[in-house]
Amino acid sequence: MLLVFPPAQVRADDALVLNMSPQALADALLQIGRQAQVEIAFSPGQVREKQAVALQGELTVEQALDDLLAPWGLAARQQGARRYTVVTATVPKGLSVLEPVRVQGQRIGERVYSRGDMDQRPAGNRDVSSLLADHPAVRQDDAAQSGVNRGSLALQDISFYGASPFQNQFQIDGISATNQIDPASRNLNLQVGNVPAYAQAYNLDTHLLESVTVLDSSIPVDYGRFTGGVVDARVRNPQGDNSVRFDFSYNSSGLTAQKIAPEQKKNFEAGKPGFSPVWTKRFTSAMLDVGWTQDTAALIHLSRRQSTIDRSMRVRHDTVFTDLKTRSIDRVDNGFVKIHTRWSADTDSALTLKYADRREDLVDSGSLADQIQWQHQQQSYGLGFDLNHDLRWGQARVQLGYDQMNSYRHSDGTDYMVHMMYQPTGRLDYTYITGGFGQESTEQRNLTLKSRLEFKPVQTGAIEHATYAGVELAHTQGEFVRQKDAYGGNTRHFSNGQPDKLQTLNYYQAGNVGVSYTAASVYLSDRLSWQRLALTGGLRVDRDNYFGNTNVAPRTLLEWDVLGTGETRLSGGWSRYYGMDILGTAMRERKSQLHTLLITGGNRVDRPSHTAYTLDGLRTPYDDEWALRVQQQLSSTVVAELGYVRRYGRQQVSIEGTSKTGYLYTNKGHAKTDAFTLSVKSIAPWAVGPSRWTAHLDITHQRSKRNTKLADGYEGAAEEMDDDIYYNGDLIRRGDRPVGDYNLPWRVSAGLTGRWASYGLQLSNRIHWNGARKDVHYLGLNRSDGREKYESGRVGSYWTWDMRLDWEPTMFKGLGVGLDVLNVLDKQAPLVISTPNSASSQNLYRTGRELWLRASYRY
Repeated sequence: MLLVFPPAQVRADDALVLNMSPQALADALLQIGRQAQVEIAFSPGQVREKQAVALQGELTVEQALDDLLAPWGLAARQQGARRYTVVTATVPKGLSVLEPVRVQGQRIGERVYSRGDMDQRPAGNRDVSSLLADHPAVRQDDAAQSGVNRGSLALQDISFYGASPFQNQFQIDGISATNQIDPASRNLNLQVGNVPAYAQAYNLDTHLLESVTVLDSSIPVDYGRFTGGVVDARVRNPQGDNSVRFDFSYNSSGLTAQKIAPEQKKNFEAGKPGFSPVWTKRFTSAMLDVGWTQDTAALIHLSRRQSTIDRSMRVRHDTVFTDLKTRSIDRVDNGFVKIHTRWSADTDSALTLKYADRREDLVDSGSLADQIQWQHQQQSYGLGFDLNHDLRWGQARVQLGYDQMNSYRHSDGTDYMVHMMYQPTGRLDYTYITGGFGQESTEQRNLTLKSRLEFKPVQTGAIEHATYAGVELAHTQGEFVRQKDAYGGNTRHFSNGQPDKLQTLNYYQAGNVGVSYTAASVYLSDRLSWQRLALTGGLRVDRDNYFGNTNVAPRTLLEWDVLGTGETRLSGGWSRYYGMDILGTAMRERKSQLHTLLITGGNRVDRPSHTAYTLDGLRTPYDDEWALRVQQQLSSTVVAELGYVRRYGRQQVSIEGTSKTGYLYTNKGHAKTDAFTLSVKSIAPWAVGPSRWTAHLDITHQRSKRNTKLADGYEGAAEEMDDDIYYNGDLIRRGDRPVGDYNLPWRVSAGLTGRWASYGLQLSNRIHWNGARKDVHYLGLNRSDGREKYESGRVGSYWTWDMRLDWEPTMFKGLGVGLDVLNVLDKQAPLVISTPNSASSQNLYRTGRELWLRASYRY
């Protein structure tokens, strides 16, 4: 984009009198160019989605450009008396500076976590789920913050506005990185056919990201195949400054306070799956930024997050079982390479290589086990290419992507046997278990092609049109793979000389079953602006060749600039979002055909095990959304927004039937969620002496009703909402019972960050308040009439305070040290409470005070 102005009558070094409000960076540069009558050249990619700070007072052109560009790592290079070109700013070697405090303007329904935002947050495990935990639209599982498994590096599921946590669209640089095979699989135990997986196919280290964009409502037609929200992680861009950076973080169970219910201490101290008693976390990363040529730069980023966990494995010696202490590893490796090339003033491209690998060691510490251990692995790798070209009439973008996203379960041996030991009298003495099921995996391959054309605004009478259109093709192949034949059963051993007897034996055949399909999408959007009104109308059409569903998703948004100044804005709209097809549902029946029952009751039967799963007529789940917002700029540095979102989840997928009669997938699930959000945030820092401060506040309320459990994914039954049940002793409709999972009605999150640039100090504080909620417990059937009984248990409110301190001492250039303190006041409130009729306490408590030590060096 080239802004050319008439010959100047004001010298570039003359002071300009400026009174500019925060606005898009491109618009701010345009305003400076016009007022100073200078020529400023920059590319759209340099300023895209960037917001300029307010400028007031007398400034030279150079000072004004520096204030606008420096927060974004950009600078203005003078190329003549009246010409400037925007370039990437370079940092002298040996000089280390804190990231600038900045707040980015965002479109409706969008929140961007910039690199600066992430550097201000106490990081914990440095994963995307932790980053989004306090997002106003997000709710997590009730036990997400409990202390029983704090040593784990597993990702937590997130739900947007009560939608399925397995129907979010996770992307890396705009390319889907979502597991579609079995994202709800969470059973960590060793079971045949069980391969735990996660909706986020890439376990990302947020330290290697430039930004994370979250779209939760009024989502444009660019995005599809979700019913929850969209999370787009952007890999760091190379700057070409020939720099290298090293980072290290440390945490351990000795630096973390935990409260464990007495009845869970045995499992906790043994380190059973789902528990981690003693751990040490060491996170290391290295980043190399290289400028190959004037137009090409590359960034190589490697990281390892490792947690070493103490567990107890049961070992049998003759008839005696002892505990063997083992050192288990939970490790996440990330490797990303990004190469950016500017081919001309109009064309640039980015090539990204992606790799993420998590491996978790587990053991069986149960009283019956004999040296049983296994490993879960989530490995993904891929390649992405992004090409942008500016045309005379707009901008074109083409993206190509290939991703291989696999989940494995490795175990020792291929025969999982229960051994029953009998005394000479014929009485059962004891029982133990040996072996494993070998290696099983779920594997997903994605090929993606996306193209988008954005046209320059055109005028038709009094109406301005901003139009864009696009297409997307995605070919997905999913497989379940068993590497070797495996067996499982039980054997009777007699000490009176009788031969061993196989009582039961199952045969699990090696092989693979899979399904593949191609989805095609087209979309069109037009924003019509007239005076202070703007109406955006969009339409997206998706079609797949497996289920044969054609889904038409219209989306609308009406905006009103009330005063014409941009300070008061009203907006509202209706949108429809269609979800993605979970491939695991299509593979269930084929997977069961790999199973044969060889022996039962001591008799050979050789009976194939075939369970029928019917998918005929299954439709794609979708959400209808109404969203209303009021945005008000309270001052030159503070803006507030009040929003209301209503979501209707329709034709959600559920299952019914039994293994004998067969299962039928249906669309009987439905949900409704109402959400209110009040957000107040800084749009520019304010000064207090030598310091600069920013703050934010989010107050949210959500209320949901649904007839399925979100945690079940597509393997749960849909309840009949009109059935009568007992709740707290009263007979009510099932639909009037509160939901039991992902339920947190009220939450408040606030943050305050201060920066003392001259001292190299930055202090961030975050306050979280979780309101009281109700757990819902099933108590069985009522004796008199056979109706189900439920009882609520109140989980009280609690609040926590997290703090982060960074210091880059001026006497040691390039060195940085930091301290994160999570839950500063050590509030260990209950998160989950036991069923009222339970004989033992299964309460889960919030992790207490947790310390993280950090260090970095940049050269």
